[in-house]
Amino acid sequence: MQKHLSLIQDVRGCMTRFDPLTPEIVAAQSEDGLTYDELKQVLEECGMNIEKVVFDGTRTFQNAFYADFEKGHYCWIPFQRANLRSIISTMNQQFRVPGLDRARQNRDWAAFYMIEVPLPMQIYDFQRRYRDIDPDQVFSVWSSIHTHLDYANGMWQPEILEYVFSHAPRTEMPEPDEDGLITIYRGMGEKSQPAETALSWSSSPVCALWFANRSARGTRLVSARVKLEQILVYNAGHPGEHEVILRPGAKLEIQEADMIPSTEDHIPQLLAPVTLDFFRYGATAVNLGYPVEGLSSWHGVKHILRVLLLTLLYCHYSGSDLSEEDKLILIYFSLLHDIGRDSEDEDDTHGDKSVDLIRKNSIRLKGIQLSKKGYRIAKLLIRHHCRSDEIGLERITKVPNFTAQDARRAAKLYRIAKDMDGLDRVRFNGLDFRYLRTPYARRLPLVAGGLLEEPLLECIKESMAEAGEVPQ
Repeated sequence: MQKHLSLIQDVRGCMTRFDPLTPEIVAAQSEDGLTYDELKQVLEECGMNIEKVVFDGTRTFQNAFYADFEKGHYCWIPFQRANLRSIISTMNQQFRVPGLDRARQNRDWAAFYMIEVPLPMQIYDFQRRYRDIDPDQVFSVWSSIHTHLDYANGMWQPEILEYVFSHAPRTEMPEPDEDGLITIYRGMGEKSQPAETALSWSSSPVCALWFANRSARGTRLVSARVKLEQILVYNAGHPGEHEVILRPGAKLEIQEADMIPSTEDHIPQLLAPVTLDFFRYGATAVNLGYPVEGLSSWHGVKHILRVLLLTLLYCHYSGSDLSEEDKLILIYFSLLHDIGRDSEDEDDTHGDKSVDLIRKNSIRLKGIQLSKKGYRIAKLLIRHHCRSDEIGLERITKVPNFTAQDARRAAKLYRIAKDMDGLDRVRFNGLDFRYLRTPYARRLPLVAGGLLEEPLLECIKESMAEAGEVPQ
């Protein structure tokens, strides 16, 4: 899994070093014995010079590029005999296509960087070419590169940023609070620029969390209060990002949200105590008939498994005063809360549909035995989880024959259940963590993001196969 994440991070981030290629580097990187001399020969056959190849040993993938700045020709160099000749030959043919260089010749820099310069090499090219870019284009070109990179690792040189920002257009600023300040947020992953030196922030906490979770290894989410004059550019229109670009050198008082990082140092030991229960109840989830999510569906078995795992984490770590039956009620909820959902549209009645289906089919869950009142509370949570807190709490706590203690218990479990379901809204950039209801849930948004890339369904099916169980 970590290799998969590193590949994504490499492809979406910039090269940070541009070391010349050596025979030792090729020997260390090759997977099938490719030598420096073989690589040199293939390049020369295509009229390319191996001395123009640059290498970044900090990257796992796409860590070597042919870089002919003068011609604007760039090509990824694979250290494999099997793919090398075809990739180099194909790129060489593209370099020779009449009109391919039209964007650069016509000074259409937006098209040049979009079509001809690989993402990892765009900072490399821009920082050598920026003075050649028309002043009225230079900021928009920089902004496009900046937007498409997941991380820049501090590669932007201060004097170049000063020049670029001196040509930034005047933009409408966000509305400040009564004290004249606005709150900005920044979400970070393992390769992100530290908040203390970062220029790119967001006025949206939802968007900041999405950026932290984008690589599935979110590490921090911070906020700061800034004056309008500290903001260079505000871009509310870019796909909901509400991006705030600060002036270089802005002094910030940074506040860090108390969230558990979704890193390899934290997640394995976090999951270890709940793994057996996850496999146990996860097998039940697989057999409930939920669909597997697709590109346009969000409420299938993977969602159920994530909510289940978050629920188990809450029960184990939160320190909340939960009885054993309370924990089983929450597990029951996590497994069945969407069983009656029949569309992806917003639907505040699918809880009713789920309860109706549970009763109609007399659904019972293996390993979960509740008291009569326990089942009643569990179904109340399912029925009202898709309604507003105000409506849900009113209906749950005013049930006939409920004592005051019953009402408090149901309300407490309702808030927990809604938080565990709500945390998985990270999957479609829809979680405003400020409105989570319980203290421990507010520590889990980065963990929830990390779960999006974990093969939970595959792990459950493998466990079932090992136990001789067959998914229904």
